[in-house]
Amino acid sequence: MSLQILQKPRRAFAEETTILDGLRKSLKPVVEQSASVSAAASQWESCPEAEELETEIVSGTHQQVRNIKVRCDHAGITVYGVSSSYYLKQLVTTIVQTFAPSVPLMNRVMVKVK
Repeated sequence: MSLQILQKPRRAFAEETTILDGLRKSLKPVVEQSASVSAAASQWESCPEAEELETEIVSGTHQQVRNIKVRCDHAGITVYGVSSSYYLKQLVTTIVQTFAPSVPLMNRVMVKVK
C-alpha cells in the first residue's frame, strides 16, 4: 500500500470574495454597538434626581446614614456616606435599586463602628 499526500485544493476567486464579504458583515456590529451605547445612556436619563434619592435614603434608613451624597453621571449612580453597620449600607443599595433598577450603582458608603 502506498500513502498518498492529500493537498488542499486552492480556493477559487469567487470563494475568497465570499469569505471577505462575510468578514465585512461580521465587522458591522462593532459600529452598531456604539449606537446601542447611546441607547443605554438615554435609558439612564430616566434616573431619578440626586436630591430625590438622598431624601429617600435618609427616610428609608431613619436618618442613620450620615453625610449622604448622591452623584448621577454617565457611569451610573454613586452614593457616598457614613453608616454604623453593613446592614444600613446594604439598605442604601436596596433603596436606590428600587428607584433605578437598570442603572449601575456604586455604593461608597463607609461603615464606621463606634
